[in-house]
Amino acid sequence: MAKKRDLVWEGFYLPHLAGNGFRHNPVNDDQRMAESMYLRHLTELAMNRFKWTNLPKSVDPRFLELQLFRQALVVFYKDQDFARHLALAGAPVGGMNHYDNPVAFTTYGNKYTSKRINATDCVPIWANMMRTPDYDIVRYYSKRLATLDRTIEINSMNLRQPRMVYANENTRLSYENLSRQIDEGVPVIKGQENALDPSNVQVLDLGGDPVGIINLQIARSQLWNQAMTMLGINNANQDKKERLVADEVAANDDQVFATRGIALNSRKLACELINKKFTYADGTPLNVQVEFNTDSEPPEAPDEMGGALAPMGGVNVG
Repeated sequence: MAKKRDLVWEGFYLPHLAGNGFRHNPVNDDQRMAESMYLRHLTELAMNRFKWTNLPKSVDPRFLELQLFRQALVVFYKDQDFARHLALAGAPVGGMNHYDNPVAFTTYGNKYTSKRINATDCVPIWANMMRTPDYDIVRYYSKRLATLDRTIEINSMNLRQPRMVYANENTRLSYENLSRQIDEGVPVIKGQENALDPSNVQVLDLGGDPVGIINLQIARSQLWNQAMTMLGINNANQDKKERLVADEVAANDDQVFATRGIALNSRKLACELINKKFTYADGTPLNVQVEFNTDSEPPEAPDEMGGALAPMGGVNVG
């Protein structure tokens, strides 16, 4: 009889084992930390894109946006047991109607008894028209940004030590002292006769490229701008030597606004349905509103003559 496989051991523990314990790789640790940092920061940006107003006090906007980011669905309804409006995590149940909309939902949460609610008694708030989370966008760009950061760091370290020196054992100490004095910035380096014989030395150039680092930094900036565009946040190419013209700003804004509408329109639709379906205790209809959380007017960048250019469209997340 074949031995039962331990998938946890094979998939998680075994790749990290070396000898008597886990391998410690500071380089990989740094990249994972950078990826985690970008994942957290981009998640914060994604969650703070929208501003909800006139929500009932029993609805938490932070939880609402967090759940939309994670699961792409929040169910808004009037809970008869608590006598208040709630917006909770939920899942479609009971099949779909002819418009591919769920006929019922099951709500759930921490220390909360799940309930089945008919679609006619609630309003689903979807993250977008495709009804899929935005987590994949944040995860994808977090990994790519962390990889670019690590590549820039490696190239920067190569510039600090661009050459390898091969010398015999008799002169090794002399060349170590020479390298140390160069690092210390000694203006005049002195040595004994025959102690530093160039004929006994071979030098290997590691090929550090300062221009390549600049190009990598530009690529990283462009990748960040792509991430902002995918989230519907204003951004502009700040790496161009010439100033941005109005047509370029308008073209970038068109992409940003189109992307912004992907998530905003589904939320606005939910607000319309909520305001039609639900009322306060005195019979007054709800007036829930949502808008993109941006500054009212983006800052303008001055040109060399002291005038103002077209709006640069920096990151506008309140």
